[in-house]
Amino acid sequence: MRRFPHWLLFAGLLVACAAPKSMPADIDRLKSPSELGEAARRAYLAARDAAAKSDKLKRAHEGIVYADKCLKADPQAADCLYFHALNTGVYIKNHIPNYQKGLKKMVANCEALNQIRPDFEHAGCYRILGNIFAQAPSFSLNPKNITQDLDRSVGYLREAVKISPNYPLNRLFLARSLEQSGDTEGARAELKAFDALPKDGLAQDYPDWKKERDSLAQKLL
Repeated sequence: MRRFPHWLLFAGLLVACAAPKSMPADIDRLKSPSELGEAARRAYLAARDAAAKSDKLKRAHEGIVYADKCLKADPQAADCLYFHALNTGVYIKNHIPNYQKGLKKMVANCEALNQIRPDFEHAGCYRILGNIFAQAPSFSLNPKNITQDLDRSVGYLREAVKISPNYPLNRLFLARSLEQSGDTEGARAELKAFDALPKDGLAQDYPDWKKERDSLAQKLL
């Protein structure tokens, strides 16, 4: 099974850029949900790896367009729900306006996917939801906005561990959220569980895993 990074950070370093409006050149040629899901996946990987914010926005926008077309044909297409969420995460990380709308769409897509395929990409949407509620802004004047909720974050990430206990990022992200919430012993146990798991392919999934692990280890081990 292919594996991809499932991290989404929503810190105060977001920088507004002009939003792209163009449509992907091949959008009319791609018809089936499987073709569109694969296109959304490729667009996400390109957006994630792009150096310039303008390129990140362009490719993430394309991924959203592919996934939107896919979901119109098949609202339960697991890969399209998943990569719509990931592309939206890249997009709103680099474009401030309407980022709350993007967060809400990510949550809706992931909740839908968890009803259909909770195990998809090693419980990938539980990881996304866990990271959203760990990294979202801590305060908003609008009570309808998504804000940090560490209890929800821990709950989602515990579910990810329950579904896929041997996938390292489930353990690492749970350790991080437990540490944020003040559960030092629980965080230490999860970090030790992470350390005991094989790390094959993890740098491709989440390039910053070593930095993240070492930062937690300084606090916990």
